[in-house]
Amino acid sequence: MTSGIWIGLLVLNKFLVYLGISGAFSIICVYLYIPPASLENVDNAAMRWRQTICKVAMVLVIIGFIANVVDFFVQTGNLAENGVKGMFDPIMLNMMWASSVGTFTMTRAIAFGLSFALLTLILIRPLFLTSKLNQWIFGTLTLLVIIGLSTSFTLSGHTNTLIFGSVSLITLHVAMSFAWLGALIPLVRATYIFEGEALHVVMERFGRFAVWGVAILVAAAVSMLIQFVPTLESLYSSRYGQVFILKIALVLLLLLFAVAHKFVLVPRILSREDGAVALRRSIMIETFVGFLILLVTSVVTTAMGPPMLAS
Repeated sequence: MTSGIWIGLLVLNKFLVYLGISGAFSIICVYLYIPPASLENVDNAAMRWRQTICKVAMVLVIIGFIANVVDFFVQTGNLAENGVKGMFDPIMLNMMWASSVGTFTMTRAIAFGLSFALLTLILIRPLFLTSKLNQWIFGTLTLLVIIGLSTSFTLSGHTNTLIFGSVSLITLHVAMSFAWLGALIPLVRATYIFEGEALHVVMERFGRFAVWGVAILVAAAVSMLIQFVPTLESLYSSRYGQVFILKIALVLLLLLFAVAHKFVLVPRILSREDGAVALRRSIMIETFVGFLILLVTSVVTTAMGPPMLAS
């Protein structure tokens, strides 16, 4: 197998893992609309939305889990340089398992497993979150999933070269990014299931979260840009810098969508009959842009290296 094929497989696996992580992070959306216990039994919209979140997220988590395992063997085969047989070479497998690759593969596998269990719990026990105690328990376990998946990005790759403070900031950046992207499909479904005030509540709560998320995303992006691409010349002259510019452009486009939603489309839910339809179309486009960002990120972190690492 040529190096191009290995790189292609690595990019594909990473993209699928990212989709799985987005699905795992979509658990957060169940907190955007939790009716009082007295209304839970009659609020069929909330229950249907929650079940939709769980079903879609479970599919993505399964895809991410499988891609995470396959990625370990593909990375082993790429390093062994012995074709498909190299993927299952015992010596190479032991070496990779003892390295950071094995560590983040296991970390993600455990986090995917825990997220799948939490999603299954909500699916089979729709009234579980009506109790405040259960909300705290569920929230704590969800936080463990978020921490596990977010910190896994600091165990290998370009972030290994950064100082501790920057790595911590990037962990927050990863958490906010996937929380945002993971919410997009549930928000699209919300425009089908909820109406009027209920839909407005869901979108307003997400908007309040997004304000803080945007601040962290921008801070982390600037930090990475300064350390990975130390000069403007290397930003424009290197392939990494050029693709990074594309990623920044796509992220800025997402930010424009967020601004349009918060100040234009979400208020229209209550004032115009077609408000939900217009919002739905906009979030669908935003979701497509989000998938493009995941694909570009997969390419950047797999097939390219920052200029400061090449020097």
